[in-house]
Amino acid sequence: MYPNLFGIHNFSYTLCMIVGIVCAFFVAFFYFKKSKYDKAAVIDLLICGCFAIVGGIVFAILFENLYEAISLKEQYHWTFAMTFYGGLFGGTFAFILTYVLMNKFSKVNFALVDVVKIAPVSVLIAHGFGRIGCFLAGCCHGVYTDSWIGISFPNIGKVVPTQLIEAIVLFILFAITFVLVFKFKFNYAAVIYLTSYSIARFIIEFYRGDERGVAFALSPSQVWSIVLFALAIPTYFWIKRSIKKWKRAI
Repeated sequence: MYPNLFGIHNFSYTLCMIVGIVCAFFVAFFYFKKSKYDKAAVIDLLICGCFAIVGGIVFAILFENLYEAISLKEQYHWTFAMTFYGGLFGGTFAFILTYVLMNKFSKVNFALVDVVKIAPVSVLIAHGFGRIGCFLAGCCHGVYTDSWIGISFPNIGKVVPTQLIEAIVLFILFAITFVLVFKFKFNYAAVIYLTSYSIARFIIEFYRGDERGVAFALSPSQVWSIVLFALAIPTYFWIKRSIKKWKRAI
């Protein structure tokens, strides 16, 4: 069973996703208020954020369908299931595209570098609730096990609860980055997110039991984890350069 945004039987997943998105926006708005941005900036952020959500959902569905088409071949049929990395890349692309277009026709009232500082914190809490939703829906679980750590799911059996393990990791990273950004005005939360989450996800995938190997017996998420880790380097230098360029950075 996979999370289906439009499926009534997966209402718990949809509810957790909505709670996560609301919390993500609240964190971003709190940061903007603390940074003394005006109402116009908050409205611009809301517009970019809404397009990011739509783009994230669309790409999350498209990525999952691509995985299914490759692995199932003739048995493949369209699904509204979603995958996180598709949502992350799609949402990021949609946000940046909206920002650039808005900035072209009428100056956007916030600096993109400020969004990059708080975006990882927002993503972490949203993703954390999303993984709880996965647990409640019984999807994205780990391999079968007789270990004490295993949890039994109806019609599935006793498996490693990789959803909860990942949720714990995400909430810990959220707490760390939240404190760094809000208390110490740390500029590189994105770098911490890219490196820490990619490593954690790469390891968790060994226990998740995703049989859809794509390269060197790695799962799709492990491949994207490597990409995410590699992006940490250019992200660091981009933030460093942007802080010097834009004086709104804190």
